[in-house]
Amino acid sequence: MPRRREKFQFKQFSVSHNKSSMKVGTDGVLLGAWVQNNGEKQVLDVGTGTGLVALMLAQRFPKAVIKGIDIEPGSVEEAKDNFRNSPWPGRLEAELVSL
Repeated sequence: MPRRREKFQFKQFSVSHNKSSMKVGTDGVLLGAWVQNNGEKQVLDVGTGTGLVALMLAQRFPKAVIKGIDIEPGSVEEAKDNFRNSPWPGRLEAELVSL
């Protein structure tokens, strides 16, 4: 049985996904890569999970402030940890919110 990764390393950040209900996967990586920047200064990541998409957007869009929301406490806790350990902690926020 293959060993599960504890962290995924990207260009400028890493993502832990042990507590989150949504693990790092191809869908999130592709979504983060496909998003276009039209000069937005604020971004809302609904269902942030580990914060992967929010982190990818922070890396690609240096002027954007990004808020990730999720309904799972473990996901929000892990996203906060991932944001805090990233190069952009001042532009990222995670909050436990039901939309």
